[in-house]
Amino acid sequence: MARRIIFLLFLIACVDRSINVHCEKQPVSSSFDKHDNVSSSLAELFSGKRIPLFRYISNKTSRLSTQAVQVGWDRGLQTSLYVISVGLGTPAKTQIVEIDTGSSTTWVFCECDGCHTNPRTFLQSRSTTCAKVSCGTSMCLLGGSDPHCQDSENYPDCPFRVSYQDGSASYGILYQDTLTFSDVQKIPSFTFGCNLDSFGANEFGNVDGLLGMGAGPMSVLKQSSPTFDGFSYCLPLQKSERGFFSKTTGYFSLGKVATRTDVRYTKMVARRKNTELFFVDLAAISVDGERLGLSPSIFSRKGVVFDSGSELSYIPDRALSVLSQRIRELLLRRGAAEEESERNCYDMRSVDEGDMPAISLHFDDGARFDLGSHGVFVERSVQEQDVWCLAFAPTESVSIIGSLMQTSKEVVYDLKRQLIGIGPSGAC
Repeated sequence: MARRIIFLLFLIACVDRSINVHCEKQPVSSSFDKHDNVSSSLAELFSGKRIPLFRYISNKTSRLSTQAVQVGWDRGLQTSLYVISVGLGTPAKTQIVEIDTGSSTTWVFCECDGCHTNPRTFLQSRSTTCAKVSCGTSMCLLGGSDPHCQDSENYPDCPFRVSYQDGSASYGILYQDTLTFSDVQKIPSFTFGCNLDSFGANEFGNVDGLLGMGAGPMSVLKQSSPTFDGFSYCLPLQKSERGFFSKTTGYFSLGKVATRTDVRYTKMVARRKNTELFFVDLAAISVDGERLGLSPSIFSRKGVVFDSGSELSYIPDRALSVLSQRIRELLLRRGAAEEESERNCYDMRSVDEGDMPAISLHFDDGARFDLGSHGVFVERSVQEQDVWCLAFAPTESVSIIGSLMQTSKEVVYDLKRQLIGIGPSGAC
């Protein structure tokens, strides 16, 4: 969930090896003001925001393709990220999980005394194929916990802890079970975290867990390789009171890359210090066809990722300053009025949808992704008036192209060719 970009994976801390796990909880503030001091007004943008709820439909084809379609907007899940429904265990128990390309560990809430529960909580004792991962095994080593498995003779379970940059964390015990996407898409002996306790749990809303689609060894793709060597998705546009962004159907396909011929690709870039993410070499940003005067090194210093687990996009402070100034100049010229009480927010009632600034990303290998105007702004209400605010925030860490900027486009991760692709707006 990398509005929470993962920076610490599978460390044993505060984990009781028995099923009763009680750890000291720490107070956690909003995820957005945890990310490099993002303003509180930006954090409030997503308070109680409705999200698209996906479900899977079986597609019994030889290409093992699964399509997800939206079936509703659900405030009850209390998260602004995109979710899908998968099955876990035998018989398969439905789990509604957030899709996160910004982390690699899949985990769900499991049964234990005093744990977060809902009717879908995974009951590991009722699955005939569920087994704990033991210390000393290869999967425990891959999870990063094995050196910390102390007294494995008396406590053989492999503990895990996943910490996120917003201060939230999930910890418990590693298990293996069957992960089901459809009748023909199952990953047996899939290693995942059984969350027995957490802090910052309010950040996870009422979803059942997280589906790790990152680059690390515990990710869905790495554990299912070579059966699945890629995936693609299209995140649907969220509805607006103005009528903007009114389409509502998205999809997710595992093991099948782009079917569209207009998808453009850029190469994945390895970074030795971070093997959990799929990096790209962003060289420049342009607004309405005009490049901003930024050095490529401003992005290459920390790296850039596409992250479905972050609503906002995050770029270095200097880049954000130049981008916001350019956006401001264009909008004021086109009839928008600046909102005095909120930075980078505008009254756009006099601006046609077609006049909203469009953003393009330019990469070191010559690729150009035209992201358009969708996701450049988010709509909110200020003093009973609808305004549009720039959906970017500053960061001193990895730059992120968030889910809002990816909406309505087919996004492709092709591991076989080590490419990330994105198509034009309108794919969903």
